[in-house]
Formats: sequence, C-alpha cells, structure tokens
Amino acid sequence: MEPESLRLASQLQNSYTERVINYDYAPFSMPRPLMFAASAPAAVEEAARTLGARIRLARLRRRVSLRDLAQRAGVNHKTAAAVEAGSLLTGLGAYFALIWALGLERELAQLLDPDHDEEGKQLELARTPKRARAKKGAADADF
Repeated sequence: MEPESLRLASQLQNSYTERVINYDYAPFSMPRPLMFAASAPAAVEEAARTLGARIRLARLRRRVSLRDLAQRAGVNHKTAAAVEAGSLLTGLGAYFALIWALGLERELAQLLDPDHDEEGKQLELARTPKRARAKKGAADADF
C-alpha cells in the first residue's frame, strides 16, 4: 500500500475505535435507575415483604440453603436474598424462579385467577349489552 492509503486506513481505524470507546456507536444507552421503590404504596411494599418472607419460610422448611436454592433457580444468591427481603427492585422473574425451584409453581396458578376476581366479573357484566344486535348490512344466511 502507498503511504497515503496507509495513513487514511489508520485514521479510519482510529476513528472507529474512538467511537466505540466513547459509546457514540453504542446501540443503546443505560436505562435510568428505577424510582418505583422510593414511591411505592405501603400496601405494595408490605405485599413484597410478605411474599419474600413466605419464600424464605418455604426454603427453611425444606432445609435448603440460600445458595443452593439460587443455584437451582438459576439466579445469583444476592438476587435470591433480595427476593427474600421483598425488594421491589428485584425482577418478577426472580421471584417466579425461586417459587418454581421450591416446587410451589402450582400456587402461581391461583395468583390473579379470573374466577376469583369478583369485582372484575361485575364490571364485565355491567358492560355487557342488554341484547345482541345484528351488524348493519349483514344478510341473514339462516334459511
């Protein structure tokens, strides 16, 4: 290669390297920290602590160490400890993974079961039309 073309190739490589190092070329930016934990309603905080305590109790009854449970669930032991503490910043998937690792996944089926949602059923019933109407322009094909 000629010296001029070597110089241009070097400049292009340096430009690319600088962009990568300076994150100008990065496909995403870091998300903002979650602020929900600081402003969560007291009932939500209490529910998370209760769920964490119940997961801890289930683990202790089975005489499983936190590290062993975390390994079975495929999460870090610090994440498992945060779940047991009822941290709102811990992902829902971590809670579900620990529940699964404890063999309590059947209990999840009852969580928000639509058959037990009395308020939702009443609201749905109130929005149900009183009578069914045929669409305009639809021919009655019932011979």
